[in-house]
Amino acid sequence: MPGTASDPDAVVLRDVSKSFQTRGEPVCALAGVDLTVGRGKFVTLIGPSGCGKSTLLRVVAGLVEADAGEVSIFGESARRACAQKHVGFVPQTPALLPWRTVLDNVRLPLQVNRLASAGRVPSRRPAEILEAVGLGGVLDRHPNELSGGMQQRVAIARAFAFDPAILVMDEPFSSLDEMTREVLRSELLGLWQDRRTTVLFVTHSVAEAIVLSDAVVVLSGPPGRIQAVVPVDLPRPRRDLVELTEDYHALERRIRLELRGAWSDRDAKT
Repeated sequence: MPGTASDPDAVVLRDVSKSFQTRGEPVCALAGVDLTVGRGKFVTLIGPSGCGKSTLLRVVAGLVEADAGEVSIFGESARRACAQKHVGFVPQTPALLPWRTVLDNVRLPLQVNRLASAGRVPSRRPAEILEAVGLGGVLDRHPNELSGGMQQRVAIARAFAFDPAILVMDEPFSSLDEMTREVLRSELLGLWQDRRTTVLFVTHSVAEAIVLSDAVVVLSGPPGRIQAVVPVDLPRPRRDLVELTEDYHALERRIRLELRGAWSDRDAKT
């Protein structure tokens, strides 16, 4: 993994701005964003629709380039970190190849990027990761034989098999029912606790943000700005009924108040 113990910050954004051209008019998606994500931390972004959460993820992943400001991934530029395969990306939809089996879909990034030949040997085999997310019995099935929740498990397993230093996840559970989301949250936390990969995660669910995260970043906008960073100091591993504790409810109240401020800021600009 890149970086050293003396330099723990995985992601550093300083005064980052990003605009897009739409119908001939520039639209500012991010403005003056400052954010630091520590090495091995699970950090969630939450905020109103259109506040730039997905854009921020794509800037970190090197998929789009910031117009201004500094983006550092373990001390490197986002573009270089992406080229070095240090960043993995999980989109809202699984994006599995229908002609490949479950196991072969998870093997795909290893085959395409030839990590082993580049000196990066994954710590766990794809079959082991699929077993960890409850898919050990469907390795030879194809995506059309799986439920939506199972397909999303394959996508998450594929990202962890790639063994990135940083994993960015853009609302990966948004299309799933609540019970399936709870199961996948638990499996995601299990994988994360095993590897301690740095995760930057987007959700619209306050409960999901609290249960998963070391910190919740509330964005306001547009344009997207950091409204607040709320530390989540609930002990890990998080027990099943953590949502019933007073500490959880105190965090929920604080985040909802910050979100209310973010919504008010958005309404004032529209």
